Amino acid sequence: MTTPGARSATQSLPAQASGVNGSARLTASALGTALPTRQRHNGFIALAVALIVGLAAIGAYLYSTAGSKTPVVMVIHRIPVGQVVQRSDLTTVPVSGRVVAVAGSNLASVVGQRAAVTLLPDTLLQRAMVTSGQTLAAGKAQVGVAVRSGQIPADGLAAGDLVRVVQLPVKGSADLQASVLVDRAQVFSTRSDPAVSGGTLVTVVVPEAASTPVAAASGAAAVALVKVSS
Repeated sequence: MTTPGARSATQSLPAQASGVNGSARLTASALGTALPTRQRHNGFIALAVALIVGLAAIGAYLYSTAGSKTPVVMVIHRIPVGQVVQRSDLTTVPVSGRVVAVAGSNLASVVGQRAAVTLLPDTLLQRAMVTSGQTLAAGKAQVGVAVRSGQIPADGLAAGDLVRVVQLPVKGSADLQASVLVDRAQVFSTRSDPAVSGGTLVTVVVPEAASTPVAAASGAAAVALVKVSS
């Protein structure tokens, strides 16, 4: 005859055994999943190390190139188209990165050439901006004009200025009307006239068809140049 206490003890054995086996299975399961977890962590660590090393290399390269500068040629004075480039018109400046400009070591090679376009101050000079050839556009001509005091603005003219070429009445003539020979001409160069005190010699770029009348008026000392806006 089995007592109630014995049955309880007997019934509890499978539960205890079941608990032991379950614990064993849980432990085995936990141990079985630990290895892949450690492998994934190792993979992440390796990837992180690779990224850090790569970023450090990129940073070192950018730092080294950021401090590397190359001198190039820069314009410091306005040079109208057609004018000869002087050494005093240029300087060199250090720049970093990729730029298209004449290298500072080649500055002397552009001195004496003519501006193919109007060069403005603080412009990095490129080879295409200067030329050793002809700079006059088709249908244009350069004419020398001799003027006296009062026939140009009191503060003078400079290369690149735009002027209106006016033919003055000939002294002693009954016709006192002035006429416009060229409405807009560009001053190419100016200098003092050594033959006339206070006189100025001005070279202007005019349409080719007007070059003869302008030269004739200049020969008669009957030309005035009026500065106009650009």
